[in-house]
Amino acid sequence: MTLINHVLAVGDVEISTLNNPAPNIPLTSKITDLFGERENGFWLINLVFVIIGLIFFANLVMAGWEFMMSSGDAKKTAAANTRITNALFGLVMAAAAFIVVNLVTNVLGLGSLV
Repeated sequence: MTLINHVLAVGDVEISTLNNPAPNIPLTSKITDLFGERENGFWLINLVFVIIGLIFFANLVMAGWEFMMSSGDAKKTAAANTRITNALFGLVMAAAAFIVVNLVTNVLGLGSLV
């Protein structure tokens, strides 16, 4: 076991004996179970990326609407271009965050949490 596992007690934290304040939400036995594999891979990370994708798509639709409604106005088309640029930048930042988290967890010896 690595030093970080000893400090954080990752994998050794037993919370199944605690009272459940929300009975409809099952308790997990380890912190790492929150990121563990479910039916189709890592459910929490998949959920986050689906939400990011929906936000990206909504921004593209709104930018397209702004282009259509601009009627050739330079300020409105510039605003639509800025919205598309910001949406793409956000998508790239989300992918970079995923890569950084993977690298940090591997360097600290936490294994593959994501």
